[in-house]
Amino acid sequence: MSTEPIGVVVIPGAGWRAADVREVARAAEDAGYAAVLSAEVNSDTLTTAQVMGGATSRIRVGTWVADIYLRHSYVLAKGAGLIADDTGGRFVLGLGVSHQPVNTALGIAMGEPGADLLRYTAELRDWFAGKGPVTHLPQQPAPVAVPIHHATLGMRAVERAAEVADGIMPTMWSPERTERSREAIVRGRHRAPQLGPLEVTLGIPTFVGDDLPTLRDLARQNLALYTTFPFFRRMWRSEGYVEETDRMARGEGGAALSDRLLDSFCLLGPVPRCRERLARYREAGVELPILVPPIGPAAALAVLDALVPG
Repeated sequence: MSTEPIGVVVIPGAGWRAADVREVARAAEDAGYAAVLSAEVNSDTLTTAQVMGGATSRIRVGTWVADIYLRHSYVLAKGAGLIADDTGGRFVLGLGVSHQPVNTALGIAMGEPGADLLRYTAELRDWFAGKGPVTHLPQQPAPVAVPIHHATLGMRAVERAAEVADGIMPTMWSPERTERSREAIVRGRHRAPQLGPLEVTLGIPTFVGDDLPTLRDLARQNLALYTTFPFFRRMWRSEGYVEETDRMARGEGGAALSDRLLDSFCLLGPVPRCRERLARYREAGVELPILVPPIGPAAALAVLDALVPG
């Protein structure tokens, strides 16, 4: 395994079949990647992680991330515990609240996302410890530890995660934003020293090739949806991209993603340029960069092949 681990995300809800999930997971393991995780986009991320775990023997598998509003904490705890057991402790449980437009489309009222995520995490810890009411039988502790990571964008979310979680799973951060998160991590972890070090991962949209204008156009096509999500617009506005977020609010979609904004949080360009950017992220404190390829199994395999850990 590489001394500089890299992970990769699959997005099976974009037309993937189960065989595609298995193929990409095996390819990631064979190439020496440290983790393969599934995005919950028109799919069940927990089941996808189970498929990936069954198709591999060494690589970490996990959710990136499971929407807490879709499952009772009891159901998620039992499923996650079984996958962790079946994979010999290779499973990592990424948790998040998804996005208001997504949850609204599913008829879900989000309530207070930050508070809900904290409560849900506490419930999971109890279920994993074997606590909880007797149902058909008394509860049993999970036989294998299940690390919990929180999806985070804002610094308040980072600080909350550092109080209760084992790691964080932000995405579309610049290296500079990653560096600024350190203070929030220290503040939160100071209140929970029993949890040990917090693992810092980061999802990085990845577009590899020699034609930068074409790659940026591809990035706009793949990332246009995120311009409709308030969480991302607030984050980018706080980073100083006011004109871009104004355009997003007017419904301009991917066209609102300027070259400057894309370059701030993507891996874009030839392999050496992407590797230099990965090194900058590691300097900023990212322990596990997670490549987010363009939509489709073929694109995922191409990214895996281009950026083999070394």
